[in-house]
Amino acid sequence: MMESPFEYNKFVSGTQFIGRNKEMSLLCNLLRERKNVLMYGPAKIGKKSLVYNSMDLLRHDHSDITFCDINLFNIRCIEAFMLRFTNEIVSHFAESETEWNAIMHRYIPSAPYVMDTSSLHKQYTYTTKDLLSDNQIEEILRLPDRLAAEYGTHVIIYFRQFQDILLFDNPHRIFLLLEKIWKGNRNTNFIITGDRFNAMEEIFQEKKYFYHFAEHLELAPIDEKIFADYIVKGFQKGGKVIHPEQAASIYNLVEGDPWYTQHLASICFNLTKGFVNEGIIKQAAEQLINLHDFEFHSIVYSLSKYQVRMIKAALEGVVKFTSGDVLDKYRLNSSANVSRLKEALTKKEIITFNEKKPATFLDPLFKLWFTTYFFAD
Repeated sequence: MMESPFEYNKFVSGTQFIGRNKEMSLLCNLLRERKNVLMYGPAKIGKKSLVYNSMDLLRHDHSDITFCDINLFNIRCIEAFMLRFTNEIVSHFAESETEWNAIMHRYIPSAPYVMDTSSLHKQYTYTTKDLLSDNQIEEILRLPDRLAAEYGTHVIIYFRQFQDILLFDNPHRIFLLLEKIWKGNRNTNFIITGDRFNAMEEIFQEKKYFYHFAEHLELAPIDEKIFADYIVKGFQKGGKVIHPEQAASIYNLVEGDPWYTQHLASICFNLTKGFVNEGIIKQAAEQLINLHDFEFHSIVYSLSKYQVRMIKAALEGVVKFTSGDVLDKYRLNSSANVSRLKEALTKKEIITFNEKKPATFLDPLFKLWFTTYFFAD
């Protein structure tokens, strides 16, 4: 049996990278112009695929690019952040232990680092329990731009899970230091991304850190026809048949989310012997939901009864939650309670609330789970 042609467990490239030509062109142009880029949205919507495919295109034309990928997903303090930042940057400019030590002594002499001789890979390690001072942090943050100038290269730093800085003891401090140093860069640019939409909104829109520092590149849903054609061709490669309308049905079930669409198409492919029918799509959707059922149950288990009622109201298209009839119908208690509920559901990254439009659910499969199972009559 042919393996499924649909890729959902890693970032995609080649013929599987579809529907993002406009965004890729824009991202490449911004980086060529030495501009910083901000890009955020729920996990698995294609941020990493866009970045890596764009970098492949850029490096084909510009050999002087040094690309650094820094993931903050398990970082909880400034000291760990600075150590990972430094190790990633230096790894692109030094090979031997002598070169590592030379960069440390020349560019970051105040940093409390030494070479970690126990590691399989060359890296620095932290030598003290003391916290970094502002001056030490600023010295480290200047490192990529100084190395870029020394080596005649353009450094592009790609941050993943940038919103996790909010989990530090004093995020305000590091945000201000980042702003102070980064705005003076001449040879270094940043692609700042995050998976938690509401947290990134808090940083960049509500609190307005990094104001006018980066161009916001929004990832719109991939066009339905492009995705449906891709699904049809994928089935054809495996000697199977799905009609365009059924491919569109797969797309629409998960609101065009690239990860879920690919995964749902893959399940349909594996369930199909020859021709897809509506029963197979329904069965595949049930399997996809079941894979995430425990995760969804765990989230709902942590919600209050008022939060659950607020979700039900949002699913039913309510916009003005504080109106008297809405408060009564969904038993939301009071206008003050509605404000608290909005804040809680935003913090939990379940919903984004809009003033004059229906609320947006950040996970389309979670939304489908609510309507299909949790609130099913």
